[in-house]
Amino acid sequence: MKKMKKLRTDNGLEFCTGEFNEFCTNHGIARHKTFPRNPQQNGVAERMNRTLLERARCMLSNVGL
Repeated sequence: MKKMKKLRTDNGLEFCTGEFNEFCTNHGIARHKTFPRNPQQNGVAERMNRTLLERARCMLSNVGL
């Protein structure tokens, strides 16, 4: 089993709780926070999120929602 060493998040509120920060500290996970709503810094994950969102919107549009 591999141990997570670093975690990069977009500094959005979903991963900035004190409880989550404490969990990362206790497990030796280094945090790297980028600017919020800046997909250029988050690379592959943000591109995949954008692709999934576009596909979902297309499917909803095709069924008339």
